[in-house]
Amino acid sequence: MSSNKDPLLTDLKGIILKLRSEDKPITDHHFELQNLCECFEKIFRKGLKNPGSLFGLYKRDYWSWIESLPSYTFNERLNPLFSIALEECRTSQKVRTHQGRGRLFIRIALTKKILSVALEHLVMNPKLTEYWYKPELSIIGNEVYIESLMSLLFLITEIKFDLNVKNASFLDETWMMAVMKQFELVPCKDLGVFIKHINGKAVVAEVEPGSVAEENNKIEVGDVFDELFGENLHGASKGKIPRLIRDHEGWPIYVTVVKCYMKNGRVYPPIYERLLCIKEEMPEFEVPQDRLPGSQHPESLGNGAQPPELASDGSTIYRLKYVGNVNVGEDGGTYIIESAISKVMEVSGTNEDKFKPVSLHLGETKVAIMSPENGDIIFQHSYPEISSCGRRLDAVNYFAYVAGDTSCTISKNFICYVFYANAEAESRTILRNIAQGFGRTTWFV
Repeated sequence: MSSNKDPLLTDLKGIILKLRSEDKPITDHHFELQNLCECFEKIFRKGLKNPGSLFGLYKRDYWSWIESLPSYTFNERLNPLFSIALEECRTSQKVRTHQGRGRLFIRIALTKKILSVALEHLVMNPKLTEYWYKPELSIIGNEVYIESLMSLLFLITEIKFDLNVKNASFLDETWMMAVMKQFELVPCKDLGVFIKHINGKAVVAEVEPGSVAEENNKIEVGDVFDELFGENLHGASKGKIPRLIRDHEGWPIYVTVVKCYMKNGRVYPPIYERLLCIKEEMPEFEVPQDRLPGSQHPESLGNGAQPPELASDGSTIYRLKYVGNVNVGEDGGTYIIESAISKVMEVSGTNEDKFKPVSLHLGETKVAIMSPENGDIIFQHSYPEISSCGRRLDAVNYFAYVAGDTSCTISKNFICYVFYANAEAESRTILRNIAQGFGRTTWFV
């Protein structure tokens, strides 16, 4: 395959190879799923023409041409699953933008193994392809690249995706998937929750102790009511929830919520932004914080360490020092970390006062090193680029991670980045959280 001719195809191939090695179905919370979807979106947008409407009233996206395909398939019979997916995206009340509908289509198409169907119908009509894509800038409009892309899409059909396509209420805003839970609560006239409607979402601002909702912490502050008795609540009026409860009086209460906390213990970023809005309206409101190791008990980080902070995008911020880096060649395994840290220490010395203060941001998809003075990014790496992390056992405040110049499965050039933590427990906590981020990457402490 000629996937190495375009970086996006190279990245896509690396992600697919990782997913094909999995024994279990790929779920919403697999660490590579967001990378896969973002890569597809970049490919679909690369070289996309944006003719817009006659008076520029709306901006088109890749969903625009996907939605229009039935109008151009006069002589071909559309795949029934493709037609069903289109209708589901068109009628969904959980997405309101072209971006959201396009993302929902990608998730449904992965589940139904029909992502290639849309492209097949498009490239079957060269004039239609040229209408939507610039041949010199796009992958889809390029005869060589589209062949490589179709080959990769064939490999995708060998992967089983078990995605909850109902988990779509934040696709207008992000590819990051939240935790969605469904509960059956006992019949009652009052759930015991105080709801604030913020930017189209019904956010739980208060849970009454001893209430039906509070039982076993099913409903927590920060959770978002997504469905009630099967009815969508996205963009719902303030009176819809109490009206539905009145209409179903005496029935068990079936509620679906988007949880405030993700599986890694961090507050879901789109919800966090709404919680800050509630704080502005209600100064006494306590904004939920990340449930991370050491974040709730500063003393557990060790002497000299400060508890991590929470950025507006949901990433966790650690204040520490950057020692330096060293090129370690073609192998980014854990066994090189101790010697790499020694090499950096030989050059930089051991006086931590001379090391560069930085902010290390641990996000859902990447690690970013920023200047604490102006917030500029010094360097950053996505988790697929990180091959290993660890520290020296005889200098435990020093830790490092190794990253390639592209996805670590295909990179031929790795660099080890070395940091100095404020305490031993802090370096251990950061390493554990990095390892959780990139899942299968090896690490040691």
